[in-house]
Amino acid sequence: MTNTLVRHDSSCRICNSANVQTVFTLSSTPPADDFVAKEFRNSVQDVYPLELAICKDCGYVYLPYVVNPEKIYPEFTYVSAVTAGLRRHYSEYAQEISATFNIPSQSLVVDLGSNDGSMLSCWANLGMRVVGVEPAQAIAQKANQKGLTTINDFFGEQVVEKILRDYGSATVIIANYTYANIDNVIGFTKAVAKLLSPEGIFIVQTGYHPEQMKIKMFDYIYHEHLSYFTVDTLSNLFHQCEMEIIQAVKTQPKGGSIRVVGQLKSGSHNVDPSVNTLMQEEVLAKMREPETYIRFASEIDNAKQKVVDLLRTLKSANKRIVGFGASHSTTTLIYHFGIASFLEYLVDDNPIKHSLYSPGYHIPVYSSEKMHCDCPDYVIILAWQHGETIIQKHSAYLESGGHFILPLPELEIRVQQ
Repeated sequence: MTNTLVRHDSSCRICNSANVQTVFTLSSTPPADDFVAKEFRNSVQDVYPLELAICKDCGYVYLPYVVNPEKIYPEFTYVSAVTAGLRRHYSEYAQEISATFNIPSQSLVVDLGSNDGSMLSCWANLGMRVVGVEPAQAIAQKANQKGLTTINDFFGEQVVEKILRDYGSATVIIANYTYANIDNVIGFTKAVAKLLSPEGIFIVQTGYHPEQMKIKMFDYIYHEHLSYFTVDTLSNLFHQCEMEIIQAVKTQPKGGSIRVVGQLKSGSHNVDPSVNTLMQEEVLAKMREPETYIRFASEIDNAKQKVVDLLRTLKSANKRIVGFGASHSTTTLIYHFGIASFLEYLVDDNPIKHSLYSPGYHIPVYSSEKMHCDCPDYVIILAWQHGETIIQKHSAYLESGGHFILPLPELEIRVQQ
């Protein structure tokens, strides 16, 4: 670990206050999606501190240790189209926003962190002009090959100038599960404001920890996710950038998310009552108080002990254990729960991960077909947020005598009924 790869912020990235407190110290990990090819499986990967801090002045929750994004994103392999149900969600999302805000046909829609173009294609199907911005080269190339114009770069002033010059100002700007990944979130949001047309809207969909914490979803914490937003902190952030939130709704993906819609302060859309409603919920849930997060960390440590005790018992009985899931969140789970030594291999339905090795521990990743052929005694579903979908899809494994373990929100073993 060198100073060029990691930075420690001792003050809040939104309000610059030094009145911050660490509330959850997780196990250090490599970048969560840094799966490696076979020829690198004997190499040592650096690990970086993973902590959660809160600003006691403005309530912003964030990672104080920031890993250089160039270390994380050039080989980024998450492809949004493979996530169960996400494409359908995006299609409904685009239709709803278009109808609610009367977006005219041929308006410019810009997706920031557009991945493989899954969201862009939904807007294109509604007759909009679309442009994506995606820093991961291979994934941006894939979107361009599908005819979805995608700029391979990090979003900032230079990209804004290019879009304004080549396409004009944007009626809709979208940040789907990317806003939490931005280091200089103030500068990023000011660039958004510059690109917006006078009546344009900025839509942020991001993980919502007040909901995620209810199901013990701690593994949404990893180095790419620098910020953990509430409507309260997003409102503070937008106001600093001459913008305001006009709508806020809870959505289902990622174990609990929010979608907020913002406009320039000079915009004409009315502020929906949903904004104040969610902010009041956050007050009641004490989302600004450090003790809320300290209690959460304790709950996770208790859950960890139960999982480790079970796996240790199974291993001592010579049971074979495999992990299902090879994603960002599974890296956090494997490291913080300390369960790598129990896992013979990993399986995943994402073909991009097949034949790779997990970050740091270099556990081999295979197609889920191997689980059916090999029939290990137990499969722990590391991607437990998708547990029911996985169990339903792979019911043949249970029928052959296998056992699924769900580690969270409560430890559970599933067998054939």
